[in-house]
Amino acid sequence: MSTIPDYTPKSNEAEWHITYRCDLACPNCNRLCFLPPTTPDMTLDDAREFNRQARELNWFPKIVILGGEPTLHGNLFAFIEVANELSPGRVEVWSNGYRDAAKQQLARVREEGRAKVCEETIKADGCMVLPQADFFLAPKDFGVINHRPGHNHAAIGCGVSVDAGGYAICSIGGAIDSVLDLKLRTKQLKDLFDPEFAHRQTCSLCDVCGRELGITSHHIAKSQVMHGSLMSPTWQAAVKRIEQRKKEGDGS
Repeated sequence: MSTIPDYTPKSNEAEWHITYRCDLACPNCNRLCFLPPTTPDMTLDDAREFNRQARELNWFPKIVILGGEPTLHGNLFAFIEVANELSPGRVEVWSNGYRDAAKQQLARVREEGRAKVCEETIKADGCMVLPQADFFLAPKDFGVINHRPGHNHAAIGCGVSVDAGGYAICSIGGAIDSVLDLKLRTKQLKDLFDPEFAHRQTCSLCDVCGRELGITSHHIAKSQVMHGSLMSPTWQAAVKRIEQRKKEGDGS
């Protein structure tokens, strides 16, 4: 009999990160949208493949379409249609609603009634700092083991992460996996419902996510502020690597 905790999805929700591009650069953004995207935009084929695998599992979750800023994706309305093919009437769009073009698209979403617009994400005054200031403090950098906060875990209320790179048990798992290049995402949705896989992926993600870890003088001493966020060595190295890659790509 297995003694591992059951970290398989319980929220019956999937979060489609159709793009990690964003027109804002909010400090502490837990999708790290202040960095150049390290995962490409989702394609409609990615969305259809998710639907196919979900049907095979007889799983019909609520689908949240977000990013990044989803209105920057040229196929937003097509994604809404594909999402409704799997979960009709159970589709949401989360947008910062900042640009005029975003406001116009959200008005159309409301008018067509094919998805609900989540008002909680609207940032009328632009960039704002989010509260999870300890997010980029990797517990493993401080010798902390078995740090399993679970606030953003699919078992608590947020959805599984879906993006062009695959699937993660935690809603922010795809972004973490991409930026830190952990190679934890899977292309097989059924893996998330396998207790051993779910436990292994969750533990690996929680080793580098400081959500609810708290900020102490010890944490501050080993960290530094980058992009307005306090980051421990694991995150510092990843950010520097991404910035260097962009610099080389720009030829500067």
